[in-house]
Amino acid sequence: MHGCGRWPRDEPGARAPFISFSNKTSMISSSILSLLAILPFTNAIHHPRSILVAGSLNVDTFLPVSRFPAPGENLTLLPESSCEHLIDVPGGKGMNQAIAVCKLSNNGRKKTTTSFLGQFGNDAAAHILRSSLIENGVDISLCGQSNHHPSGRGYVMIVPKTGEVSAVISGGGNQYGWKHFGVGHDHTVHEKDVISDQEIQDIVRPYSLVQLQCEIPNLVNLRLARAAKQLGITVIFDVGGEDRGMSRELLECVDFVVPNETELARLSSYFADEEIDNNDKTNKNNAVIEKIQSQLGPDIDASVIFKRVSLLQRNGGNNVLVTLGSKGSILFRKHARLFEDNAASNQIIYEPPCCIPSDSSVVDETGAGDCYRAAFSVSLMEKCVGSFNDIDEDTLRECMKFASAAGALAVTKSGAVPSIPTREEVEDLMRLNSKKNEIDVTSAIPRGGMIKSSDNNLDDDFPFMFGSRLNSMKDRTDLLLDPSDRMMTPRDFVRRQANVKGLSCVDFNYPQHFQDYWSPDEAKRALDEVGLVAGAVCLRYPSKFARGAMNHPDPTIRREAIEMTKDAAKVAQTLGCDEVVVWSAYDGYDYPFQVNYKEKWTQLVEAFRECCDAYPNIKWSLEFKPTDENTRFFTVPSTGAAMLLVKDVNRPNMGLTLDVGHMLMSGENPGQSIAMVGEKLFGIQLNDGYTRLAAEDGLMFGSIHPSMALEVLYQLRINNFRGHLYFDTFPQRTCPVKEAEYNIQRVKELWRAVEMMDSDDLNRIANEHDAIGALELVNEALRK
Repeated sequence: MHGCGRWPRDEPGARAPFISFSNKTSMISSSILSLLAILPFTNAIHHPRSILVAGSLNVDTFLPVSRFPAPGENLTLLPESSCEHLIDVPGGKGMNQAIAVCKLSNNGRKKTTTSFLGQFGNDAAAHILRSSLIENGVDISLCGQSNHHPSGRGYVMIVPKTGEVSAVISGGGNQYGWKHFGVGHDHTVHEKDVISDQEIQDIVRPYSLVQLQCEIPNLVNLRLARAAKQLGITVIFDVGGEDRGMSRELLECVDFVVPNETELARLSSYFADEEIDNNDKTNKNNAVIEKIQSQLGPDIDASVIFKRVSLLQRNGGNNVLVTLGSKGSILFRKHARLFEDNAASNQIIYEPPCCIPSDSSVVDETGAGDCYRAAFSVSLMEKCVGSFNDIDEDTLRECMKFASAAGALAVTKSGAVPSIPTREEVEDLMRLNSKKNEIDVTSAIPRGGMIKSSDNNLDDDFPFMFGSRLNSMKDRTDLLLDPSDRMMTPRDFVRRQANVKGLSCVDFNYPQHFQDYWSPDEAKRALDEVGLVAGAVCLRYPSKFARGAMNHPDPTIRREAIEMTKDAAKVAQTLGCDEVVVWSAYDGYDYPFQVNYKEKWTQLVEAFRECCDAYPNIKWSLEFKPTDENTRFFTVPSTGAAMLLVKDVNRPNMGLTLDVGHMLMSGENPGQSIAMVGEKLFGIQLNDGYTRLAAEDGLMFGSIHPSMALEVLYQLRINNFRGHLYFDTFPQRTCPVKEAEYNIQRVKELWRAVEMMDSDDLNRIANEHDAIGALELVNEALRK
């Protein structure tokens, strides 16, 4: 045990023995006296597997609500029967991290000693908190108890359907129980109550790592960090918690500062000596920044993150680990030399997010950040031999992977402490993600792109897989060598499509291509036999849903449609792909006043949220269409409306599939629509048409609008599209095999033309709005 008795209560009249250190007299308990008296004279070294967590502990009261209230609005809690959330659970960033460290460090062989330094209150909640720490194996002998202040409290509003949380914290003993560190409620602290710097060194001396966060006073953090630095003990500081700045001295004492994106912006704003210009895009040639930006997508500006981290490091910060939620995390090492021409790539480490198991969903995000930080500390401590500065890039990346897996698992359960996973669960998830990345060829490449397929490919350097409409294979059966082969089943379609030179993947319709024909396992074996892979599963609701699928007025039938949609995800997993495309021929209306528009919209939002949460490893994309003979007005009739839906669904695995013909029907310029969608473009369906009212021609790509086709591929390229290219065409009078081959060849020709375009000319034309220059550039590109 590295803890040593209790800190004295802060009430007047508390009595304890006295001992003198450095001519200072302090009140401390007898058990801690023993340790403090011995440690300075035994030249003790830190325990190789021991972590001290100093921080807050709260009882969290969960308030399940249907949504967050607007200013001045009162909401009623959801009935207990409608959710599974606990009402009062132990929490607080310090406590969460201490328990997480304890659970995550237990690998069945040698367990880390975990001690917690915090302040209990004078209420019944203290018993709950104390019991939870002890039950989870945390040493609490360094903790104190305030007689004048309650325990910390967290009031957490949670939306059960989304797992989103918003909290208000009452500090209690976490703020006002630290007289012995020089912090008091009324800011009057007697010198005799304050322990010396030497005594604090003796407290932290037995530990190999100290973990701090922002829910206890800055002075406590500074004194602990200063003592740890003087002893060469690693300090990790979680910036989350109270909105406050950090002094330069505290930054210098901390080895790893760990903010999320919002906390990084907030923390860097406290340093007024440097100014961040968010519009300054300097050092665009920095390959490290460009590479990370391509992985983050347009929603997060990597250059701004780099500048903010650089600002912290110029003001005394050392290593900065920025967590980005569903976008992963970036570690900036002390000597990253940000925005210098010679920035070392091994000093800036990006780690993608860890996917949660397919049978899990996002329930509660409350403790995910604490789990991440605790797991990183555990892994760092276990892998650090000597100075952490000697750890190589691969080792640090492993620490980040371990942390990411722990944080991912934490969102799948309610409550900060109950959601903390075990070491075994984290390692199992890491193995699952590793296996997915190494074996599952279609999942390893986001949305199917960048795969080099079989020998069918005409150009092995082309960066995308090609797929084509499977149902087109039943056209022109008169051209088949065997007249008896009537192309009656999906198995026949796959067999014929395998003859298309350059084709590499197949998109299946569900349930249309399954039902009584074959099982998903049989379909997967058929693909393997002909050397193809599955690209996506596309919803085709049967005519039973003619009055609406996820919009149906009957809740029973609407539920059936949602379950069918989720069943498509199971089929996708069996086939080995990770995308489900939802197009409903029936979700809409024909006449004014026929439906309640807002109600239909809400039904779609809630249905997609349910699907995304049920299968978070599946990419769900909506394929919009403006009109159809089945539905004159669709609920989602344009790219703009589709993006609004994606925003309202608010899930990282929700995006769009854009069909060129549908965009033309909507009166859109496909290139502009692709640019608007950006990273949320999960799929693209290529074709062409004459753009007559309500007509979907499904002609060969680039046959009618070659300049638009060229710009489609240009926008896919500059927006870092990562999906496969799918031809949604209708070759009723044309050989479907030859048509698919023409489409593939045409795309490759246009892609080469895009690659040869002069970027300076493009920039000049765009800057000047030069119409003639644009037309001349297109003509020149098409001639090549």
